Amino acid sequence: MKPATAVRFATLLTLLVLLQGCGFHLRGSGESAANLPADISPLHIQGLDQRDFLRTELEYIFVNSGIQVTDNASEAASLLRIHSRQSDRRVLTVNNRGKVLEYELLETLSFELTDRAGNVRVPQQSLDLTQIYTYRGRQVLGGQREETYLREDMWRRMSDQILRRISAQLR
Repeated sequence: MKPATAVRFATLLTLLVLLQGCGFHLRGSGESAANLPADISPLHIQGLDQRDFLRTELEYIFVNSGIQVTDNASEAASLLRIHSRQSDRRVLTVNNRGKVLEYELLETLSFELTDRAGNVRVPQQSLDLTQIYTYRGRQVLGGQREETYLREDMWRRMSDQILRRISAQLR
């Protein structure tokens, strides 16, 4: 084995050992993200379109946490209501010629969890996320794709925060 190959192999092996030791797990592997009470299942999500990326993420994390999600509100033991959802993009910096260099992406919503009778289990609360990204004006399609990926990541983080907050408040 060549010395350069041996060094690369040793470096890769070291990184893998460190990654395993830090507790990193691929999404969907290992234990569920939250310990939720079984009495909130089945859960119905209101306020988001069926094909909405955020709804898909919420369904995914609740199912992975052992909660059944239903499309029928009359079958649900709990209702997760999403209110006041907004997506925005603001210019953050421009160059000396007035060209945009950076944008700030904003995602906001509020949510609450109620039981079938309308009793509040988790009171209404807001989530606000921001993300800054560098705009490359010559790569318009790439910039749009990058913004889409960043927004999807923001919605994943929002889903995780909703789950953690519900879990913490139902303990």
